[in-house]
Amino acid sequence: MRQHLVMRDPLVIHVVRHGRTRSNRVGLVMGWADESIEPDQHDAADAVAARLAAAPAPVRVVSSPLARARDTAAPLAAALSVDLETDARLGELYQGPWQGLAESEVARRWPLEWSVWRTAPETLDLDGRETLTALYARVADAFDDLMRSSDAATVVVFTHDAVVRAAVAWTLRVGPATYRHIDVANCSITTIHASTSGPRLVALNDTSHLPGSDR
Repeated sequence: MRQHLVMRDPLVIHVVRHGRTRSNRVGLVMGWADESIEPDQHDAADAVAARLAAAPAPVRVVSSPLARARDTAAPLAAALSVDLETDARLGELYQGPWQGLAESEVARRWPLEWSVWRTAPETLDLDGRETLTALYARVADAFDDLMRSSDAATVVVFTHDAVVRAAVAWTLRVGPATYRHIDVANCSITTIHASTSGPRLVALNDTSHLPGSDR
């Protein structure tokens, strides 16, 4: 077996969506806007850290380069005294001309495209905006690299809504047609076990660790 295929069995990958931002709350299309999480979301980020700090060591903490993901990752990296790595492949879907606009404004200016995005998003191809096919390919590339890792028992990935959905699709070996069938809450944890026999989805959109959760 080649060296790059040698890995712990299983490698545990926790995929965490970032804490809520103001744009999330008011319904703006974020894309790669570099916005921090809202002040009250630091408690949620701390709750993620408390939940995952006991993960089997050694642990890597890998984040999207965007501020909202790094803000959410920082408490766990500090608790574990590990470096916070970044990977641009884990950044949010590029929204092109939609970035920064209210969803209602997008719907008004691009009514046909917005309808497609809400009903069959995998078919939308808008100039300047990343397709789901392209997003899913770069996310799969990133998770393939994580799966080949041989120096960690646990990897915690801090990322975005669309990337979590793509990671689930990567795990299940399905395509972006599943996009609208997956819920991803802010600061939720989705857990994947990856081994030489392939990845398995263990938990999806878990929010039981969050303050005020009744789950």
